[in-house]
Amino acid sequence: MDIIVTTPKSQIANAAREAAECIADGGGEYFRRFHSLGYPRDLCVGDRVYYVEDGFIRGFCLVKRLLHSPTGQTCDTTGRIWAQGFFVFMDASSWQWIKPLPLVGFQGFRYVRNDLPWPAGLSNALIVGGWRDPRPEVRA
Repeated sequence: MDIIVTTPKSQIANAAREAAECIADGGGEYFRRFHSLGYPRDLCVGDRVYYVEDGFIRGFCLVKRLLHSPTGQTCDTTGRIWAQGFFVFMDASSWQWIKPLPLVGFQGFRYVRNDLPWPAGLSNALIVGGWRDPRPEVRA
């Protein structure tokens, strides 16, 4: 089952840097950490992880693998060591930009019901670019 997460404003520059490094390297992985007790139990390989940035759902990546890590993970871009938890890994080349959809950011994650129209479902979101394309701007 697909989920939505928020990139905190304090991490948007790091996320852009990670994406730029993946593009320059010709590929790579992103990961997202969840607390061991509050992780998306219904998430599976191949599901989508949608991202909210600056008040809009901007795009999604496909889940590549899932891992409960007792030792944590280190971000190759920032060097930050993330504590133990549940990690969702996504292939950078699976990233798809969508026509931005307004949604206020939140902590944690929310499941997406794709059998419903927006705002509950996102399966019909308009894809406007791939992983090597620049982030689409929001037009009034």
